Amino acid sequence: MAMSVLSVSACASNGVEDELAGESTADDAVDGKADGAVDGAYTYFEVWADFRRCAAPVCGGFYLKRLNRSTTVCANGQAKSSCYVPSLDWADSNLSDALQAQLIDAANRDAMSYGAIALVRGRMASQTYPGQGNLGKFVVTEAWVAENDSVSDGVFAKIHDNGVRCITSPCPTIGEKGLNSSNTANVHGLDWSTGGFTDEQIATLGNEIVTRPSGIIIAGDRYTFKENNVKAKGRTVTAAYRRLEDAQPCYVGGCSGQICSDREGAISTCEWREEYACYQSATCERQDDGTCGWTQTAELAACLGN
Repeated sequence: MAMSVLSVSACASNGVEDELAGESTADDAVDGKADGAVDGAYTYFEVWADFRRCAAPVCGGFYLKRLNRSTTVCANGQAKSSCYVPSLDWADSNLSDALQAQLIDAANRDAMSYGAIALVRGRMASQTYPGQGNLGKFVVTEAWVAENDSVSDGVFAKIHDNGVRCITSPCPTIGEKGLNSSNTANVHGLDWSTGGFTDEQIATLGNEIVTRPSGIIIAGDRYTFKENNVKAKGRTVTAAYRRLEDAQPCYVGGCSGQICSDREGAISTCEWREEYACYQSATCERQDDGTCGWTQTAELAACLGN
């Protein structure tokens, strides 16, 4: 059956146990270490711009706070509620200047917002400034931006399609991982009603839950509901975040130029079919589901139909 990414229950309950909530000292031993897995949950921070009016580098940089954690370990080893760094290091992010600017714009909005708008994954690193000592820097490996500027409330979690399928509902098709935590769970649905999302945004975010290995990040709380007289659980979505990534190229291949894929130099059997000529004027590019394909137009459909 289809995933319940659009589920909204009228029977949500308050005060239920949330498996993703709470902190563990065991997670501190893991957090801060390299965590490069695309579906990993550690080393995630909220980032916001510093608008204080004083001379750089002690002002004008960024503040960072570990998500779901009460303290953040700064570049100098001190644990604080949040840490200041004069700069973000983008060398490990593989992000274009345009996407870097998009994250910084979100960090500027974050500084003026009651909710988290800009999220980054990465690590604190030492960097000494003359006369100021080790103020550090933050090395960015991933950047995430809120789909809208709604107030984020609840546990921050990365959610994805867990591959579970059922013949009836409710079905726990959504896997969730608490950020900066080892806590995980499977849920039956998501309640988007508190985040102010449009139907188009919900459709786009739902598609990324299914198609992207990294899924999406949300903030929200646990709720329970009943469907078909079966007790189930879900998570509210007060805020949702999409990862910033430069689109990877698509390539035209095949012996007759009829294949559109993400593999450069894709080969095929060398046989000619009349419909292959239709692709000579078609566009090979990323589609809405993230895969490479021929963009469907009226002209292409008419050509293939002849």
